[in-house]
Amino acid sequence: MSRIFAISDLHTDYEANMEFVESLPSRPDDVLIVAGDVSDDIPRLVETLSILKAKYNEVYFIPGNHELWINKTDLAPNSLVKLFEIVRHCNAIGVQTEPGKVRCLDGSDVWIVPLYSWYAGPDDDPKNTLYVPGGLTSWKDLTLKEMGWSDAYFCKWPPLKRRASGSCPSLAQLFADMNTERLTNDYDAPVITFSHFVPRPELMRASVQDETEIALERNIMGLPSPDWKEKEFGTRFNFSRVAGSNILDRQLRKIGSMIHVYGHQHRNRDRTIRRVRYVSHCLGNPRESSEGITWGIATWAGPKLIHGHC
Repeated sequence: MSRIFAISDLHTDYEANMEFVESLPSRPDDVLIVAGDVSDDIPRLVETLSILKAKYNEVYFIPGNHELWINKTDLAPNSLVKLFEIVRHCNAIGVQTEPGKVRCLDGSDVWIVPLYSWYAGPDDDPKNTLYVPGGLTSWKDLTLKEMGWSDAYFCKWPPLKRRASGSCPSLAQLFADMNTERLTNDYDAPVITFSHFVPRPELMRASVQDETEIALERNIMGLPSPDWKEKEFGTRFNFSRVAGSNILDRQLRKIGSMIHVYGHQHRNRDRTIRRVRYVSHCLGNPRESSEGITWGIATWAGPKLIHGHC
């Protein structure tokens, strides 16, 4: 019988982050959700997930954007081929990438359902984008390459097949289509879904509570109370261009999810919107975690308990 913990954006290409993973306590009766962005290097990804699998009863994982970068050591010709290669590696080490049922401490069951996703841009998928034009005065509307956005350089996509209508699906829709079977499963218990990308536009902005949580996190870490407000993504560029897709929210609500875990934005959240609890619990890069910006990491000494008794 298990409790369910969650974390994302471990980025173990940073040695400090790998040391963090290695130092996590063992919870052999519990389940861990890892919502993407562990490493673009498959050997490092497998090493990290193997360490976590040795500490937890089960580990559930979905790739993020970093996993789909094509680097010099990759044999995969494109990012979609690499995605399925990663799934095969996960299967080989016993890490779950398919929906599964977990028995909780109180004897109840819960389904954990991974959802594939990508972000919808304002140009390629205006219907599903989370894009907010000029949403903050500091946001700059640049192209992805002008932003220096690494996906624009390191992700390689095959030609997308045209539909009967003659149009090509966006990447956000292509990834969403991978979830079709998962949307129609007969889930006979409450559902926790997770993705890498952001499912709703409201989650991009910090609330007063988020700023309070950062101050509490810094206090736990022995740091002075901040005299600054949380710096939003967008001080350099308009992050909403690459945040996520509202297809995700439609899908998780079609499934009937009670909790949705996500990552990507390196800003942590715990909010309930229209009866769904949304949790982002990112480790982020060493600067972000050491400054308490990804609040909750020190509070929980690692992954966050999202379901089950303490």
